[in-house]
Amino acid sequence: MRSFLLAAAVMVSVPLWQSPVAAKILRVAPPSPVVDLDPHGPNGTLRDTLMANRQIYDPLVEFNNGEPVGRLATAWQQPDPLTWIFTIRDGVKFHDGQALTSADAAASIERLAKQKGGLAPLWTSLDKVETPDPRTLIVRLKEPVGPFLRNVSLLQIVPASSAKEAGDKYGAAVRLPGTGAFKVKSFRPGQVLELEANTSYWDKPPSLTGIVIQNIPELTGRVTALVNNEIDLTWFLPDDQVTALKKNADLTVSVAPSAIYYYSWFNPQRKPFNDPRVRQALWHAVDVKSVVADLLPETGELARAPITSVVFGYSPKTPYAYDVEKAKKLLSDAGLPNGFTTELQYSPSQGPEIEQLALAFISYWSKIGVTVTPTPLENPVWTKNLRDLNWDMTMSTNPSFTEDADYTLGRLYTTKRSGYESPEASKFLLAAQREVDQGKRKELYDQAIDVLWSDAPGIFPAELKAVYAYRKSLSNVDLSATYTPRFRGTEAR
Repeated sequence: MRSFLLAAAVMVSVPLWQSPVAAKILRVAPPSPVVDLDPHGPNGTLRDTLMANRQIYDPLVEFNNGEPVGRLATAWQQPDPLTWIFTIRDGVKFHDGQALTSADAAASIERLAKQKGGLAPLWTSLDKVETPDPRTLIVRLKEPVGPFLRNVSLLQIVPASSAKEAGDKYGAAVRLPGTGAFKVKSFRPGQVLELEANTSYWDKPPSLTGIVIQNIPELTGRVTALVNNEIDLTWFLPDDQVTALKKNADLTVSVAPSAIYYYSWFNPQRKPFNDPRVRQALWHAVDVKSVVADLLPETGELARAPITSVVFGYSPKTPYAYDVEKAKKLLSDAGLPNGFTTELQYSPSQGPEIEQLALAFISYWSKIGVTVTPTPLENPVWTKNLRDLNWDMTMSTNPSFTEDADYTLGRLYTTKRSGYESPEASKFLLAAQREVDQGKRKELYDQAIDVLWSDAPGIFPAELKAVYAYRKSLSNVDLSATYTPRFRGTEAR
């Protein structure tokens, strides 16, 4: 069977919670299952797919405190707005023993860019890649890309031969070698991913001998497993759990800045959400400030933009006032004096307070005559509906994985991925994509956010904080702002 196809799962011989401490195996339970390990596939934008892939693969560069740091590239330069030149690190080997060259980076870019979903929209400006020698990669663009290095930080590198072998196949059936600190031991999609340390890692080898990433679907199950020493680490916890876990002498609870926010989108492809007055009415109808204060006193704060304050391009705006009479008038002006009936879809795995948030919004909307049916869905169903625009309203959390406004605003509001498109907002967002002067990019995002905030493609109630809970035997835990931590530096004692 071809090497990239799904291998038969290897059953774990002992219960996962019996992993010996001496083996230094990190036991992780993320809020959503890992369903796919294809770094270039359609699920590349799923938090937990990216988290898993960050253990297996390396990019050319990463960002640390807002600055690019070389990984598989040791140097880079931009001789003109359309050209980037990278020097590829020497002496790196993939998990299958192949030596890293510029051809692997080129093949990885081409494989990612040619597929339709996932992270491919970040590469629409690609013209071609060139490899004049094994250590030199030249990327040529059709137009300037302001967040280019940020986008490159999400490009995971695989062998050129494996990329060629995979061909036009993407997704859960694909297996590709990486250069990362850990390699795949076994994988049952949606259930358990076992990783083992890459003892030949080009950087400092991990002190962990392995990682077990397991799916525990319910929040209460994950918290119970943590308290009972069946797992070592979990994250994305609600306020009530944070309060309780902080009292546990065996655990550390860390709260850090986050690039994740809640949104509740309206689908402008369906009536009556094509009318901005309806969208504005639904926002004014909710006392968002009180809802956030009640549900997220420790883990969130009232949002003032459709991105969080840690993301490049953030520009705070005045929150919508809670005004029931104004909401009713806007509905009446839109020809809906008696309100209407609709549906709100969400996946419970997309946020620990999402159901409470959804029900709170629905309660407020009922006061202006808008009857909303809450529709919780399994995450795969919700995700498919989201991509297919098969919803009236949808609620979720969203991360800016690159911590740049282009990833969220440029990707979502210039392509109708959210069902919404504004020529005015698109003008500013596309200009920001192509502007290489970062100061000018900030000015353009300020103008774009003005339009989005006024036009209300959705309600942006809260920006979240990143909450990690883990055993005190762990140190150097990566408090990733996007809930996609890297474990290569994590230590267990």
